[in-house]
Amino acid sequence: MSIYNLNMIGKLNYAQRQRLQFIESVAYWEGLVGRPRVSDVFNVSENHITRDFTLYRKTFPGNLDYDVSVRAYRPGKGFRPRIGSGSPEEYLSLLRAYLETRSVAVLPSIGHGVGAVCLPPPTAPLDKSVLREITRALHQKHGVKIHYQSLTSSEAAVREIWPHALVFAGVRWHVRAFDTKRESFTDFVLPRMLSAAAIDTPCPVSAETDHDWKETIDVDVTPVSMLNADQQAVIAKEYGMALIDGKWIWRVPLKRCLVPYFLKWLRLDLPENKSYPVMLVDAELPRMFRFGDA
Repeated sequence: MSIYNLNMIGKLNYAQRQRLQFIESVAYWEGLVGRPRVSDVFNVSENHITRDFTLYRKTFPGNLDYDVSVRAYRPGKGFRPRIGSGSPEEYLSLLRAYLETRSVAVLPSIGHGVGAVCLPPPTAPLDKSVLREITRALHQKHGVKIHYQSLTSSEAAVREIWPHALVFAGVRWHVRAFDTKRESFTDFVLPRMLSAAAIDTPCPVSAETDHDWKETIDVDVTPVSMLNADQQAVIAKEYGMALIDGKWIWRVPLKRCLVPYFLKWLRLDLPENKSYPVMLVDAELPRMFRFGDA
């Protein structure tokens, strides 16, 4: 990157830098970015966004090509991330931050001046090309042929899937997709995808028929019965529970297909144990769901 480009980026105001980084990230991971998308996210006029695209293309020639047929920009053949890192971790962390805050105003330098630590999550290595094919398939509504190592089989196998959503299940990222092998919608763990390539074959069924995705059920969580009233009250405060019919309840609406992940994440699939402060109101709930691998 030239000194001119570095100086230009350094002079951008925060809002414009955020827009340019968004343009670059969406183009790279989803394969297509247009003015209406950026305008809608940042609530600025399309004329304003046109100037952003012009500045980006002038500063980084060849990184974005205009596709007249769809009136949007695609990554150029020699595309390289210039403002962001282009790493899967950067894209997924920004996506997770947005999902949790529902805000595009996610500060890249948050935490400066405040002493803080967190437990490190598993650092599952992700292949850039795999994530890119998945995110592009999600955005452009096409299928993907993957080489997938399932824990239910000894060897990796080729699977044809049609993704319709990414899911962060507390620890790992999954892809919700229609799978031709099972002839149903199921979940695939991103790091277990060894390779991925786009396929043009239309999805055999509509994502609207993924009933376990469409259906929402309430999971009720309560303090374990072995705690006394004062202990239960403090646990209720910790989890944001409300008194319902005289009982402390944390009522969590979940897509049906996400319930197994929620139960395992909070260890609610285990018997009541005083060492863990909460339990399910319906102890039979775990038996209604399949806990397994695609």
